[in-house]
Amino acid sequence: MAGLVGTAGWVMFGLADAPATSAAPGSSATSSASAPGAGMGAVSPSMAASSLAPSPFATGGQDAPFTGPVPGRLLIGIGDEADRDVQTALAKQAPVKMLTSWYNHQTDFAEFMDSWKGTLIPKLYRAGYAMHLVQWAPEGESQLTTRYGPACGRPYPLSDQFLPDMKHLAQIFGGPASGPPLYVTLFTEFSTYPCVDNEWDSATNYYLALKDQYGAAYQVLHANAPNVHVSLGFGGWLGTYDYPQKGGGRSLINHFTDIMKASDFQSFQAMNDDPNQNAPQILAMTKLLHPYGPVMLAHLKPDNESQSVFNSDVRTIFTDSFIQQATAAGLFALSFMTTDLIDADPATFQFLKAAVTHYGRAP
Repeated sequence: MAGLVGTAGWVMFGLADAPATSAAPGSSATSSASAPGAGMGAVSPSMAASSLAPSPFATGGQDAPFTGPVPGRLLIGIGDEADRDVQTALAKQAPVKMLTSWYNHQTDFAEFMDSWKGTLIPKLYRAGYAMHLVQWAPEGESQLTTRYGPACGRPYPLSDQFLPDMKHLAQIFGGPASGPPLYVTLFTEFSTYPCVDNEWDSATNYYLALKDQYGAAYQVLHANAPNVHVSLGFGGWLGTYDYPQKGGGRSLINHFTDIMKASDFQSFQAMNDDPNQNAPQILAMTKLLHPYGPVMLAHLKPDNESQSVFNSDVRTIFTDSFIQQATAAGLFALSFMTTDLIDADPATFQFLKAAVTHYGRAP
């Protein structure tokens, strides 16, 4: 797939012909947290292109081995930070083989991630764990200038600082191509980043600029992490409705098929607060995304942290029938967002310990 043509008529992911451009997350809410980063304008492709290796799409294939869906088995992960994940009771007592970390702010580097480079991360790879990195932008929204015109939304993903930070992350979390993979979910819940959520027609310029940044970040990550596989992070709620008049719901997903075709795998979250709604949402989103590649449920947890909803969800999901349906539809991995609800209920812990042992697999 050598050179995906972008909406502005230049080749995405190559950028050679591009003109110059300028706390725990929830399921769909807009956060008012302080904006991380600096240079809150749109990214400069000339800066990005100078540090990028040739796109993997130009040569075909990925840099590191990838195991897609396995019938009846899932790569099961735990979040929210690798150093804590590996110490959880479930990880110690069941074959949890993926450790999920969240990058929310630039302060994450100095506070804990920089200390992992060359120490914790290589140790975890040697122990056979896959790494999973979720990138989220929790800051408030503002008026922006992009190469497509004015936009309104969260500034950090479009900022000049974003690509250097992606390089920084890749240098911390990258491992050998022959070892366990590093999965990256970029822009999780990205349809909440514009000032008007979940509608293409209300935020077209923002989404076009975000797609450009995704392509540039894809190359930065691949150039600096030999074992990386990269995806775009959809909100799972988008698969539950359609609003074609404004390009919302499933119609919004359709505007990102170019990105999806060019990605290494697909990601979405499931954080519904209603009992027994996450399981059908997981199946619906997996079926929608799988035509474009293997699918990961990047973070699972009811947004309101209801123990009863979580208990009901996991007892619906971890059954032979559901796991067979989900893996047949293209699901290859699932990550619990936190362990709080796993640890809080002894019966649920024992259930999930048995479930992960039965359905879990190695990377």
